[in-house]
Amino acid sequence: MNSRKAMVASLVVLWLYSGLQPILTVPQQSLQLLAQVGIAPAWQWPTLLAASLCDVGLALWIVWRPSRWLWWGQCALVAFYSVVIALWLPENWLHPFGPLLKNLPIAAMMAHLAVTEIRKV
Repeated sequence: MNSRKAMVASLVVLWLYSGLQPILTVPQQSLQLLAQVGIAPAWQWPTLLAASLCDVGLALWIVWRPSRWLWWGQCALVAFYSVVIALWLPENWLHPFGPLLKNLPIAAMMAHLAVTEIRKV
């Protein structure tokens, strides 16, 4: 497997996992995090479902039709998630597993895929 295929496959797994895991294994913890971010109780489940569907949708879109727009969109979403976590869940800055720091190489990988993608649209 070449490095591009490995990057693409790893991102498919990442988005599938991040979309399914919060709902299937830890929904109460996920809802609690949304509460900490300031999402009103009535909007927590819809927000969780929308975020999960978005993540799973990205995984499927990567498989179906990757494009520069898709890779840059993923970079923007990772940046958005990172800013929200950094501002509303600042304890993650000092978390021993570095959940925010891990977004840097992920974004770099997506940017690399964007600039080397053959399909522009």
